[in-house]
Amino acid sequence: MLSFIFYIFFLIPFSYFQFLIGLHLWFFFFFFFFFFFNCLFFDGVSFVSYIFGLDNVSYLFCSLSIWICTLMLCSVTSKKMPFGSFYLFCVGFLLLMLFIVFLVMDFFYFYFFFEGSLIPVFLIIFGWGLQPERLMAGFYFIFYTLFVSFPFLLCILYIHTVFGSFFYFFDFKLFGDFFMFFILFSFLVKFPLFGAHLWLPKAHVEAPVSGSMILAGVLLKLGGYGFLRVMPFLYFFLFDYGSFFVSLSLYGCLLVSLFCLVQSDLSILIAYSSVCHMSMVIGGLFTMTSWGVLGSIVFMLGHGFVSSGLFFLVGIVYERVGSRSFFLVKGLINFLPSLCLFWFIFCIFNMSCPPSINLFSEISLLFGLISWSFNTFYFLIFIFFFSACYSLTIFFLSQHGVYSSLLSYCFFCFVREFFVLFLHFYPVIFMMFDMFFFF
Repeated sequence: MLSFIFYIFFLIPFSYFQFLIGLHLWFFFFFFFFFFFNCLFFDGVSFVSYIFGLDNVSYLFCSLSIWICTLMLCSVTSKKMPFGSFYLFCVGFLLLMLFIVFLVMDFFYFYFFFEGSLIPVFLIIFGWGLQPERLMAGFYFIFYTLFVSFPFLLCILYIHTVFGSFFYFFDFKLFGDFFMFFILFSFLVKFPLFGAHLWLPKAHVEAPVSGSMILAGVLLKLGGYGFLRVMPFLYFFLFDYGSFFVSLSLYGCLLVSLFCLVQSDLSILIAYSSVCHMSMVIGGLFTMTSWGVLGSIVFMLGHGFVSSGLFFLVGIVYERVGSRSFFLVKGLINFLPSLCLFWFIFCIFNMSCPPSINLFSEISLLFGLISWSFNTFYFLIFIFFFSACYSLTIFFLSQHGVYSSLLSYCFFCFVREFFVLFLHFYPVIFMMFDMFFFF
């Protein structure tokens, strides 16, 4: 594991050589080596060394982090990006933090790198955001996550004093409702849970395209990964209060899917759809059924690619038109017909159509939630229906209709942009051909 960590660490200084193509190649090589040498069926935890270890779940999220960070580099050109070398430094540092977060096996180190991954994203939003409101969005982002994580740090330190350590594979159960709630709440805000989700639309709207890609692709998954790791210790809390949190997440999911139908901004709509999808994941995890947990992991993986691809599409349109409003961005099929196919693919994947991996994950979540309580079925009917409605709304309102005069000079896309879009939807389809890895 140290060899991979050192690989990323020594890539960071190369960001100051302004050699963007070289960084692309080295990131792709890194993904290839990591994927090739570790692509096996894990039996428990492998590659264990001191605080590091790799299992099925961490392997998936490490691969997702490398993939999305590589696409972040591909999504920008060094000529357009001001202070490009510092931006590349932020991306390299972010990948290092995320990679170590998914490899460590101690909760204190997890917390340390979990919070460390916020710093480069905060700098990306502050430095390369689109409007002056990015300052408020950055403060929302940092304070929501830092404020609720501080009690989690105190709980970790308390457990360290009592048990001597707090490793993932220890076999003990925690007691005390407030104690367990504070451990869990830091992950629920990171998801985000309905009611603590206000930082997400603000951060997505004000962040640059690459910032939105990494936020939707990986950073939302940190909450799910932490939830999975802390789940064995909080069995009693999940058992006692699971019904409340499943009800809240499903109710919030239904409400947010209705919010999506009345949005006029593309970025806000896709950000709220992420809140809706993560609410489904929270519901699946709180059921503690094998189907629910499996569906949540696969759903987070599929959502990471699809949501990141949608934000990149919005970024392509924003670069050319200067707006993300449905009132101005209409009739794109007349000017960018080649891009229309990708809009269609990502919109139908967002509503979990075959052959995407999202279909399998939603079926698994459906089984998990209905086996937990049949009453969830009535919520799920409307959630899936409205999810299809707002996904098709994105496609119809952006591609059809009377186009604006702003689109007069919008007539071609670059090969680089098609390449990034292809690398977003390619894994979502082809993971369906090897589902044995998830079992």
